[in-house]
Amino acid sequence: MYFGRNDYDPHVVNEAQTRLQSFQGASSISSNQYFGREDEEDDLGGPGNTEGLLGDGSLAGLESAARNAYARILANPDVQNVGDSIRTGALKVRAPSRF
Repeated sequence: MYFGRNDYDPHVVNEAQTRLQSFQGASSISSNQYFGREDEEDDLGGPGNTEGLLGDGSLAGLESAARNAYARILANPDVQNVGDSIRTGALKVRAPSRF
């Protein structure tokens, strides 16, 4: 159903209220905390990471960090829409016009 109309589940509501109560008094929360997802570890030298990407003077992990960044960019729906628009425009230009 659109917007969850006629889809009331008391267990889901209770779970949401319990989750919200756990943040009582917090000055801020992340969406990962709210939805119960684990925080993603960055390959770019997060806290406690002393190796790679110039943490120890080397560029170890640069390839995996670049691949992660590339994958995140391509996963963005806006980037996918731009690619589709360019593809559509190129097909229009390439197709011979017949009058």
